[in-house]
Amino acid sequence: MKLLVLFSLTAVFTFCSAAETEESFSDLEGSAASKEFTSAERKYFTEALDRFKKYELKKIFKLTSQIRWLDDDHIVFSTKKLPGWVGTSGEPSRIVVMNITDNTFNVSRYRGKLFCLNHLGDLLVRQGGIDELQFDQDIAYEWHTGKWGADLVHVHRPPNSFISNYLCKFSELSYQNHTGFTDEKQTEKYQTIQLLPEHGYLKNTLHEKGKINRSNVYHITLDGIQRFVSDRFPLHTEFYFYPWMDSYFEKSSLNRGPRVFDPSGAFTNVPIPKLLAYWRKASTSIAAGGVLTKAGMLWDVHQDRGDWRKQGIYLESNGVLLRIEEGSGVYSSVSPNGCRVIDSVLRGDPYKPQQQKYIWLVIDICKDKK
Repeated sequence: MKLLVLFSLTAVFTFCSAAETEESFSDLEGSAASKEFTSAERKYFTEALDRFKKYELKKIFKLTSQIRWLDDDHIVFSTKKLPGWVGTSGEPSRIVVMNITDNTFNVSRYRGKLFCLNHLGDLLVRQGGIDELQFDQDIAYEWHTGKWGADLVHVHRPPNSFISNYLCKFSELSYQNHTGFTDEKQTEKYQTIQLLPEHGYLKNTLHEKGKINRSNVYHITLDGIQRFVSDRFPLHTEFYFYPWMDSYFEKSSLNRGPRVFDPSGAFTNVPIPKLLAYWRKASTSIAAGGVLTKAGMLWDVHQDRGDWRKQGIYLESNGVLLRIEEGSGVYSSVSPNGCRVIDSVLRGDPYKPQQQKYIWLVIDICKDKK
Protein backbone atom coordinates (compact mmCIF):
# COMPACT_ATOMS: atom_id res chain seq x y z
CA MET A 1 0.00 0.00 0.00
CA LYS A 2 2.83 2.41 0.89
CA LEU A 3 4.57 1.82 -2.44
CA LEU A 4 1.33 2.52 -4.29
CA VAL A 5 0.79 5.78 -2.39
CA LEU A 6 4.35 6.99 -2.96
CA PHE A 7 4.15 6.06 -6.64
CA SER A 8 0.96 8.05 -7.11
CA LEU A 9 2.46 11.05 -5.31
CA THR A 10 5.55 10.87 -7.50
CA ALA A 11 3.31 10.92 -10.56
CA VAL A 12 1.57 14.07 -9.33
CA PHE A 13 4.90 15.73 -8.51
CA THR A 14 6.37 14.91 -11.91
CA PHE A 15 3.36 16.42 -13.67
CA CYS A 16 4.20 19.86 -12.29
CA SER A 17 7.98 19.73 -12.35
CA ALA A 18 8.33 22.21 -15.24
CA ALA A 19 5.83 24.70 -13.85
CA GLU A 20 8.31 27.30 -12.70
CA THR A 21 10.29 27.93 -15.87
CA GLU A 22 10.06 31.59 -16.85
CA GLU A 23 8.92 30.76 -20.39
CA SER A 24 5.90 28.83 -19.13
CA PHE A 25 4.31 31.98 -17.67
CA SER A 26 4.03 33.88 -20.96
CA ASP A 27 0.36 32.95 -21.41
CA LEU A 28 -0.42 34.38 -17.97
CA GLU A 29 1.30 37.70 -18.53
CA GLY A 30 -0.57 40.52 -16.77
CA SER A 31 -3.12 38.25 -15.07
CA ALA A 32 -1.83 38.96 -11.56
CA ALA A 33 -2.91 42.60 -11.89
CA SER A 34 -6.56 41.61 -12.40
CA LYS A 35 -8.82 41.60 -9.35
CA GLU A 36 -10.93 38.88 -10.95
CA PHE A 37 -9.78 35.58 -12.46
CA THR A 38 -8.66 36.06 -16.04
CA SER A 39 -9.51 33.56 -18.77
CA ALA A 40 -5.83 32.57 -18.84
CA GLU A 41 -5.85 31.84 -15.11
CA ARG A 42 -9.03 29.80 -15.35
CA LYS A 43 -7.31 27.42 -17.77
CA TYR A 44 -5.13 26.22 -14.91
CA PHE A 45 -7.79 25.29 -12.35
CA THR A 46 -11.30 23.89 -12.17
CA GLU A 47 -13.99 25.41 -9.94
CA ALA A 48 -15.23 22.57 -7.71
CA LEU A 49 -16.81 24.31 -4.73
CA ASP A 50 -19.57 21.69 -4.36
CA ARG A 51 -17.68 18.58 -5.38
CA PHE A 52 -16.81 17.29 -1.90
CA LYS A 53 -18.89 16.88 1.23
CA LYS A 54 -18.32 19.61 3.81
CA TYR A 55 -19.17 19.66 7.49
CA GLU A 56 -19.58 23.06 9.14
CA LEU A 57 -18.96 22.70 12.86
CA LYS A 58 -20.80 24.60 15.55
CA LYS A 59 -18.81 27.50 17.00
CA ILE A 60 -20.10 27.25 20.56
CA PHE A 61 -16.67 27.13 22.13
CA LYS A 62 -13.80 29.51 22.95
CA LEU A 63 -10.72 27.65 21.86
CA THR A 64 -7.46 27.94 23.78
CA SER A 65 -5.54 25.39 21.70
CA GLN A 66 -5.17 24.16 18.17
CA ILE A 67 -7.50 21.42 16.98
CA ARG A 68 -6.07 17.89 16.96
CA TRP A 69 -7.45 14.69 15.44
CA LEU A 70 -8.29 11.82 17.79
CA ASP A 71 -9.36 9.59 14.89
CA ASP A 72 -10.92 10.09 11.47
CA ASP A 73 -14.30 11.13 12.92
CA HIS A 74 -13.32 13.05 16.08
CA ILE A 75 -11.35 16.17 16.87
CA VAL A 76 -9.99 17.33 20.23
CA PHE A 77 -9.31 20.84 21.56
CA SER A 78 -9.14 22.94 24.71
CA THR A 79 -11.85 25.51 25.42
CA LYS A 80 -12.75 28.07 28.09
CA LYS A 81 -16.39 28.05 27.05
CA LEU A 82 -19.01 25.42 26.26
CA PRO A 83 -22.80 25.18 26.73
CA GLY A 84 -23.50 25.58 30.45
CA TRP A 85 -19.96 26.54 31.46
CA VAL A 86 -17.63 29.51 31.07
CA GLY A 87 -14.18 29.27 32.62
CA THR A 88 -13.10 31.98 35.05
CA SER A 89 -9.65 33.60 35.18
CA GLY A 90 -7.12 31.06 36.38
CA GLU A 91 -9.50 28.14 35.82
CA PRO A 92 -8.00 25.57 33.43
CA SER A 93 -9.54 24.92 30.05
CA ARG A 94 -11.54 21.78 29.50
CA ILE A 95 -10.48 19.39 26.78
CA VAL A 96 -13.39 18.43 24.54
CA VAL A 97 -13.93 15.64 22.01
CA MET A 98 -16.20 16.52 19.09
CA ASN A 99 -17.73 14.29 16.42
CA ILE A 100 -17.30 16.13 13.11
CA THR A 101 -20.17 14.30 11.38
CA ASP A 102 -22.99 15.30 13.76
CA ASN A 103 -21.55 18.10 15.96
CA THR A 104 -22.00 16.14 19.17
CA PHE A 105 -19.34 16.52 21.84
CA ASN A 106 -18.29 15.33 25.27
CA VAL A 107 -15.93 16.75 27.87
CA SER A 108 -12.91 14.56 28.50
CA ARG A 109 -11.27 13.92 31.87
CA TYR A 110 -8.36 16.22 31.00
CA ARG A 111 -7.84 19.88 31.89
CA GLY A 112 -5.42 22.47 30.53
CA LYS A 113 -4.11 23.54 27.13
CA LEU A 114 -3.71 20.67 24.68
CA PHE A 115 -0.35 21.01 22.97
CA CYS A 116 -0.08 17.65 21.25
CA LEU A 117 -2.09 14.54 20.38
CA ASN A 118 -0.60 12.10 17.91
CA HIS A 119 -1.80 9.09 15.90
CA LEU A 120 -0.68 6.73 18.70
CA GLY A 121 -2.81 8.44 21.34
CA ASP A 122 0.11 10.19 23.08
CA LEU A 123 -0.82 13.61 24.42
CA LEU A 124 0.89 16.55 26.07
CA VAL A 125 -1.02 19.10 28.17
CA ARG A 126 0.11 22.32 29.82
CA GLN A 127 -1.41 23.74 32.98
CA GLY A 128 -0.81 26.97 34.88
CA GLY A 129 -0.56 30.64 34.03
CA ILE A 130 -3.21 33.32 34.09
CA ASP A 131 -4.04 33.20 30.40
CA GLU A 132 -3.62 29.93 28.52
CA LEU A 133 -3.42 31.83 25.23
CA GLN A 134 -0.14 33.41 26.32
CA PHE A 135 3.26 31.83 26.85
CA ASP A 136 5.89 33.15 29.22
CA GLN A 137 9.09 31.24 29.81
CA ASP A 138 9.34 32.77 33.30
CA ILE A 139 6.08 31.23 34.48
CA ALA A 140 6.43 27.80 36.05
CA TYR A 141 3.98 25.91 33.89
CA GLU A 142 3.24 22.29 34.63
CA TRP A 143 3.42 19.79 31.79
CA HIS A 144 1.62 16.44 31.80
CA THR A 145 1.91 13.56 29.36
CA GLY A 146 0.49 10.07 28.82
CA LYS A 147 -1.83 7.99 26.67
CA TRP A 148 -5.32 9.15 25.76
CA GLY A 149 -7.76 7.58 28.21
CA ALA A 150 -5.15 6.99 30.92
CA ASP A 151 -3.82 9.08 33.80
CA LEU A 152 -1.18 11.66 32.93
CA VAL A 153 2.18 12.11 34.62
CA HIS A 154 4.11 15.30 35.30
CA VAL A 155 7.14 15.97 33.09
CA HIS A 156 9.79 18.70 33.10
CA ARG A 157 10.38 20.86 30.04
CA PRO A 158 14.11 21.14 29.36
CA PRO A 159 15.46 24.58 28.44
CA ASN A 160 15.84 25.37 24.75
CA SER A 161 13.53 22.58 23.61
CA PHE A 162 10.59 22.23 21.24
CA ILE A 163 7.58 19.92 21.12
CA SER A 164 7.72 17.25 18.45
CA ASN A 165 4.16 17.09 17.15
CA TYR A 166 4.34 13.38 16.26
CA LEU A 167 6.20 12.22 19.39
CA CYS A 168 4.33 14.53 21.79
CA LYS A 169 7.44 15.07 23.86
CA PHE A 170 10.20 17.64 24.22
CA SER A 171 13.20 17.51 21.90
CA GLU A 172 16.45 19.41 22.18
CA LEU A 173 16.83 22.31 19.79
CA SER A 174 20.35 23.67 20.25
CA TYR A 175 23.38 22.84 18.16
CA GLN A 176 26.02 20.58 19.71
CA ASN A 177 29.72 21.04 19.05
CA HIS A 178 31.46 18.19 17.30
CA THR A 179 34.64 17.12 19.13
CA GLY A 180 36.37 15.28 16.32
CA PHE A 181 37.94 18.21 14.48
CA THR A 182 41.64 18.96 14.83
CA ASP A 183 41.68 21.95 12.48
CA GLU A 184 41.18 24.97 14.76
CA LYS A 185 40.05 27.12 11.81
CA GLN A 186 37.12 24.83 11.04
CA THR A 187 34.30 23.84 13.37
CA GLU A 188 31.36 21.52 13.03
CA LYS A 189 28.08 21.70 14.86
CA TYR A 190 25.05 19.47 14.59
CA GLN A 191 21.37 19.47 15.41
CA THR A 192 19.00 16.51 15.40
CA ILE A 193 15.32 15.82 14.84
CA GLN A 194 14.10 12.59 16.38
CA LEU A 195 11.82 10.55 14.14
CA LEU A 196 9.54 7.80 15.38
CA PRO A 197 11.62 5.21 17.27
CA GLU A 198 11.58 2.73 14.39
CA HIS A 199 12.81 5.38 11.93
CA GLY A 200 15.93 6.70 13.67
CA TYR A 201 16.67 10.43 13.45
CA LEU A 202 17.79 13.26 11.17
CA LYS A 203 21.10 14.98 11.85
CA ASN A 204 21.97 18.40 10.49
CA THR A 205 25.72 18.96 10.38
CA LEU A 206 26.74 22.59 9.95
CA HIS A 207 30.31 23.09 8.77
CA GLU A 208 31.73 26.52 9.47
CA LYS A 209 34.98 27.67 7.88
CA GLY A 210 35.54 31.40 7.64
CA LYS A 211 32.35 32.92 6.25
CA ILE A 212 31.24 29.77 4.45
CA ASN A 213 28.50 27.70 6.08
CA ARG A 214 27.38 24.42 4.58
CA SER A 215 24.49 22.34 5.88
CA ASN A 216 24.46 18.59 5.35
CA VAL A 217 21.46 16.58 6.52
CA TYR A 218 21.86 12.88 7.24
CA HIS A 219 19.40 10.16 8.09
CA ILE A 220 20.73 7.95 10.89
CA THR A 221 18.98 4.58 10.89
CA LEU A 222 18.46 2.24 13.84
CA ASP A 223 21.41 0.11 12.78
CA GLY A 224 23.67 3.17 12.72
CA ILE A 225 23.84 3.67 8.95
CA GLN A 226 24.32 7.35 8.03
CA ARG A 227 22.95 8.52 4.69
CA PHE A 228 23.11 12.00 3.21
CA VAL A 229 19.55 13.06 2.35
CA SER A 230 19.47 16.84 1.86
CA ASP A 231 21.27 20.16 2.16
CA ARG A 232 18.19 21.72 3.79
CA PHE A 233 17.18 20.91 7.35
CA PRO A 234 13.42 20.61 7.97
CA LEU A 235 11.72 23.32 9.97
CA HIS A 236 11.31 21.40 13.23
CA THR A 237 7.95 22.94 14.25
CA GLU A 238 6.41 22.19 10.85
CA PHE A 239 7.54 18.59 10.45
CA TYR A 240 4.68 16.06 10.67
CA PHE A 241 4.23 12.32 10.46
CA TYR A 242 1.36 11.09 8.26
CA PRO A 243 0.31 7.56 9.23
CA TRP A 244 -1.69 7.10 6.03
CA MET A 245 1.53 7.06 4.00
CA ASP A 246 4.01 6.10 6.74
CA SER A 247 6.11 9.15 5.86
CA TYR A 248 6.86 12.65 7.08
CA PHE A 249 5.67 15.95 5.65
CA GLU A 250 7.37 19.32 5.98
CA LYS A 251 4.84 22.15 5.84
CA SER A 252 6.26 25.18 4.12
CA SER A 253 5.43 28.33 2.21
CA LEU A 254 5.53 28.79 -1.55
CA ASN A 255 9.00 30.31 -1.34
CA ARG A 256 10.55 27.42 0.54
CA GLY A 257 8.36 24.62 -0.80
CA PRO A 258 6.86 21.63 1.09
CA ARG A 259 8.58 18.24 1.07
CA VAL A 260 7.96 14.59 1.89
CA PHE A 261 10.50 12.49 3.76
CA ASP A 262 10.29 8.72 3.29
CA PRO A 263 11.86 6.77 6.19
CA SER A 264 13.74 4.73 3.61
CA GLY A 265 15.90 7.85 3.38
CA ALA A 266 14.75 10.29 0.69
CA PHE A 267 13.28 13.80 0.56
CA THR A 268 10.88 14.60 -2.28
CA ASN A 269 9.97 18.17 -3.17
CA VAL A 270 6.29 18.88 -3.69
CA PRO A 271 6.18 21.03 -6.85
CA ILE A 272 4.14 24.21 -6.92
CA PRO A 273 1.14 24.24 -9.32
CA LYS A 274 1.74 26.51 -12.28
CA LEU A 275 -0.94 29.03 -11.31
CA LEU A 276 0.41 29.43 -7.78
CA ALA A 277 3.98 29.59 -9.08
CA TYR A 278 2.95 32.40 -11.43
CA TRP A 279 1.21 34.34 -8.63
CA ARG A 280 4.29 33.95 -6.48
CA LYS A 281 6.53 35.30 -9.24
CA ALA A 282 4.26 38.14 -10.36
CA SER A 283 2.99 39.36 -7.00
CA THR A 284 4.35 39.71 -3.50
CA SER A 285 0.85 39.67 -2.02
CA ILE A 286 0.15 35.94 -2.29
CA ALA A 287 0.70 33.61 0.65
CA ALA A 288 0.03 29.90 0.49
CA GLY A 289 0.76 26.77 2.46
CA GLY A 290 -1.04 23.54 3.09
CA VAL A 291 -1.06 19.84 3.82
CA LEU A 292 -0.58 16.69 1.84
CA THR A 293 -3.65 14.44 1.69
CA LYS A 294 -4.40 11.06 0.20
CA ALA A 295 -6.21 12.89 -2.62
CA GLY A 296 -3.28 15.23 -3.35
CA MET A 297 -1.68 18.45 -2.16
CA LEU A 298 -4.09 20.93 -0.57
CA TRP A 299 -3.17 24.62 -0.62
CA ASP A 300 -4.57 27.44 1.56
CA VAL A 301 -4.22 30.48 -0.70
CA HIS A 302 -4.41 34.06 0.61
CA GLN A 303 -4.38 37.17 -1.56
CA ASP A 304 -3.85 40.82 -0.69
CA ARG A 305 -6.45 43.57 -0.46
CA GLY A 306 -8.36 43.85 -3.75
CA ASP A 307 -7.25 40.42 -4.96
CA TRP A 308 -9.20 38.40 -2.40
CA ARG A 309 -11.54 36.89 -5.04
CA LYS A 310 -8.67 34.61 -6.05
CA GLN A 311 -8.22 33.25 -2.53
CA GLY A 312 -9.48 29.81 -1.57
CA ILE A 313 -8.56 26.24 -0.78
CA TYR A 314 -7.07 24.50 -3.80
CA LEU A 315 -6.54 20.76 -4.19
CA GLU A 316 -4.12 19.38 -6.75
CA SER A 317 -5.41 15.89 -7.47
CA ASN A 318 -4.34 13.56 -10.28
CA GLY A 319 -2.67 16.41 -12.14
CA VAL A 320 -5.67 18.75 -11.94
CA LEU A 321 -5.88 21.84 -9.72
CA LEU A 322 -9.32 22.17 -8.12
CA ARG A 323 -10.63 25.17 -6.21
CA ILE A 324 -12.75 23.39 -3.62
CA GLU A 325 -13.53 26.29 -1.25
CA GLU A 326 -13.88 30.03 -1.91
CA GLY A 327 -12.90 31.07 1.61
CA SER A 328 -9.31 31.40 2.76
CA GLY A 329 -8.13 28.90 5.36
CA VAL A 330 -5.79 29.82 8.20
CA TYR A 331 -5.00 26.45 9.72
CA SER A 332 -5.37 23.17 7.86
CA SER A 333 -4.94 19.80 9.51
CA VAL A 334 -5.38 16.38 7.89
CA SER A 335 -7.04 13.36 9.51
CA PRO A 336 -5.04 10.17 10.25
CA ASN A 337 -6.40 8.41 7.15
CA GLY A 338 -5.49 11.38 4.92
CA CYS A 339 -9.05 11.85 3.66
CA ARG A 340 -10.45 14.70 5.76
CA VAL A 341 -9.13 18.20 6.31
CA ILE A 342 -10.27 20.66 8.95
CA ASP A 343 -9.68 24.37 8.45
CA SER A 344 -10.69 27.68 9.96
CA VAL A 345 -12.17 29.43 6.94
CA LEU A 346 -13.09 33.04 6.22
CA ARG A 347 -15.38 33.60 3.24
CA GLY A 348 -15.76 36.88 1.39
CA ASP A 349 -13.57 39.96 1.62
CA PRO A 350 -11.18 39.46 4.58
CA TYR A 351 -10.31 43.18 4.57
CA LYS A 352 -13.78 44.51 5.35
CA PRO A 353 -13.82 46.85 8.39
CA GLN A 354 -16.63 44.84 9.97
CA GLN A 355 -15.82 41.98 12.33
CA GLN A 356 -15.04 38.85 10.38
CA LYS A 357 -16.67 35.49 10.99
CA TYR A 358 -14.56 32.38 10.64
CA ILE A 359 -16.17 28.97 10.34
CA TRP A 360 -14.76 25.55 11.18
CA LEU A 361 -14.99 23.49 8.05
CA VAL A 362 -14.22 19.82 7.52
CA ILE A 363 -13.89 18.68 3.90
CA ASP A 364 -14.09 15.01 2.94
CA ILE A 365 -11.77 14.98 -0.06
CA CYS A 366 -11.32 11.31 -0.95
CA LYS A 367 -14.67 10.87 -2.67
CA ASP A 368 -17.11 13.06 -4.52
CA LYS A 369 -20.25 14.20 -2.75
CA LYS A 370 -23.23 12.01 -3.60
